[in-house]
Amino acid sequence: MHVHEAPSTETSVYSPVSARSPWVNMDRDHASLSEVMSLIGYRAPGTTLQSSLKFRIRRLRAGQSVFVMGQLFGGLYVVRLGALKSVITHTDGYEHVTSFSNRGDVLGSDGVCDGHYWCEAVALNDCEVIRLPADIIFSSDRSSDDVERMLYWASSREVTREQAAITVMHTAKSEVRVARFILAQSERFAAMGCSASRFTLPMTRRDIGSYLSLTLETVSRAFSTLHQLGIIHVSSRDITICSMDTLRTYEG
Repeated sequence: MHVHEAPSTETSVYSPVSARSPWVNMDRDHASLSEVMSLIGYRAPGTTLQSSLKFRIRRLRAGQSVFVMGQLFGGLYVVRLGALKSVITHTDGYEHVTSFSNRGDVLGSDGVCDGHYWCEAVALNDCEVIRLPADIIFSSDRSSDDVERMLYWASSREVTREQAAITVMHTAKSEVRVARFILAQSERFAAMGCSASRFTLPMTRRDIGSYLSLTLETVSRAFSTLHQLGIIHVSSRDITICSMDTLRTYEG
């Protein structure tokens, strides 16, 4: 069961992300539009930033939820620090992990369709998210044009990532799925300014299995196989990629 109480007001713990991002002020309660665009990676030529727009920063501890299934849509959230998982809980209690999110990812777009969030976004570690309220997203005011263009761009990026993940899950063997997952995590860490070859996975192997449609035992065997082949070194959640080229071309 996930914890849904109000988030702690304390600042997030030290992390490689904050250490490598000196512009991140962990004591502030609001973020500017320029910071949100920088987080997402949006670089549209000719964009005029509306510096008057400010967005509230929300802090969460591991296990707390940004929003839950069925909750009324109140806006989108941009991950500022930390990692989260999106989960759909079925009637039998089974939790299916649909995605993992890191700094710069947008959460909550599934709630735009019918006004309710279709999944639950759960913090895997201490996190910060920036809330983009629905009234700004859907405003007819010209001052929200920058926000609208940015979110269209971010949504397109997420669709591309999802399509790539679906292709792997439907065409690859279990060990290859895990190898591709590790490679994708490596690329995400690199994009955040962290090491691409040495990192700590924020999610459990059970979560990885749920995401890849594999059992916990299958995921553990795949990690062991890749370790024994010398492609990666595994110590709990700590991953060292020993041969990036071999990992990229691994076919089982």
